[in-house]
Amino acid sequence: MASGLGAEELRELYERFAPVVHRRALALLGRDADAWDIVQEVFERMLTAGARFRREARPMTYVYRVTTNLCLNALRTRRSREPKLPEREEAATLTPSQWEAADFIRHLVGRMGERELEVATLHFFDGLTQEAIAQMLDVSRKTIVRDLESIRKKAAELGRLPEAAEADRG
Repeated sequence: MASGLGAEELRELYERFAPVVHRRALALLGRDADAWDIVQEVFERMLTAGARFRREARPMTYVYRVTTNLCLNALRTRRSREPKLPEREEAATLTPSQWEAADFIRHLVGRMGERELEVATLHFFDGLTQEAIAQMLDVSRKTIVRDLESIRKKAAELGRLPEAAEADRG
């Protein structure tokens, strides 16, 4: 294969990461079929970008970033085609704060830039610290602080700030 990933390596990666990708996609998208589409796209990207995937210090970072970006893109597309937000499927086992964060993120789609949505997902949904997000996105912590403040302001204007976001300032 031109990407440098062999069939056996791809199978091992699928067994290792597909459940994680599916859970994350289902939580963010709320639909099982859409989540499986994301799983396919993530592994297609691994296959076509095998060398880049291999250079990652932490493969899970690559998987989370690609999954998050594909889900946010899917939500943008869905928002333009389906103005009404979908009902949640109960297949995903999420905490109430994760459900709230996922709903929050779905409402922000189309109202915020790509990085803001990614920061919102990593912070409010995944519960990552500002430092961890900065490291994952390869930006300064100060940039993440500014992004989170901007997200909070826009969300407050929409009247759509989750309880966790109101309480959490750091």
